[in-house]
Amino acid sequence: MQEIIKNKKEGFLLQNEEASVKFCQAKLDQLSKALMESISAGTFSVPGGHKLYRKTKERFEWDYCQVPRKGVKAYEVLQNFLQSQVATEKSILQADEALTYREKAIAEERARKEATEKEQELLRQKHWEQQQQMEAQERNLREDIVRLREKLERERENLLREQERMLEHRLKIQNDLLTEGFSNESEQMREEMNRLRNMIENNKKDKTLWIARALDTLATETTAILSVPAKLIGQGLKGLSSLFK
Repeated sequence: MQEIIKNKKEGFLLQNEEASVKFCQAKLDQLSKALMESISAGTFSVPGGHKLYRKTKERFEWDYCQVPRKGVKAYEVLQNFLQSQVATEKSILQADEALTYREKAIAEERARKEATEKEQELLRQKHWEQQQQMEAQERNLREDIVRLREKLERERENLLREQERMLEHRLKIQNDLLTEGFSNESEQMREEMNRLRNMIENNKKDKTLWIARALDTLATETTAILSVPAKLIGQGLKGLSSLFK
């Protein structure tokens, strides 16, 4: 009799276990469906995917634990499922680390590229500013050349007028010397007048010396006070002025 009761009890327990396994497995399949579909869809195959997977799995475990009347096999069924997910989770973790490293490398490369582009833009801006400065210096230089040429032309004209006045004055002195009988002194005055006439004629005919002086003066000032590009221009002007000497 006791043997019969024992066998019936064992049979009842076995039925309960089988029913618990069947019920728990059905609930587990139902609750884990979203998790498994996300794995298949590659939802977790992204940088940070492992953290997302862990969060989704923990949510599934919590939902499973809230199911009532799971029976004696509830824990065992859950552990079997979690054990089956170990390899999957490891794969997701490895993919996450690889993708995170790649994303970091891409971000670093992007940062380097942006820094290079910014540096190139700054260099272009600096070059443009230098170009503008050089063009302004060249304009000022041309204006200075015009002003200096006009100034020296005026000085040349003033000098010619002064020399002509001197010539007229010496001519008067020579006439006075001749009138008073100072022939030697008159001859010396005539020679001085001839030299002065030659000087006046040369100044009237030859303007290139005046241009050379203007370029020399401007080149010296440019080389002394302006920037490197303008100094090069100044040195070029000195070379140009030598052609007029």
